[in-house]
Amino acid sequence: MVQLADIQKQAKELSEEDRKGLVAYLLHGMSDLPSGPDDEEVEKREAEMDSGTVVPIGHAEFLAQVGRIRR
Repeated sequence: MVQLADIQKQAKELSEEDRKGLVAYLLHGMSDLPSGPDDEEVEKREAEMDSGTVVPIGHAEFLAQVGRIRR
């Protein structure tokens, strides 16, 4: 039986391009992932930014807020 730790070790040895391909393959196989916002939600958010109701943040700030370090 294949162990998760073995797969993780092998994945670390892959090139970045191959790791991205592996991620895409794994995500494609998951049926319960949200597909993202619909057009109505996008239009609502754009209107909020255009009206000044909300202030957009930059990419670096977004990454910091979700706990990711920019590489």
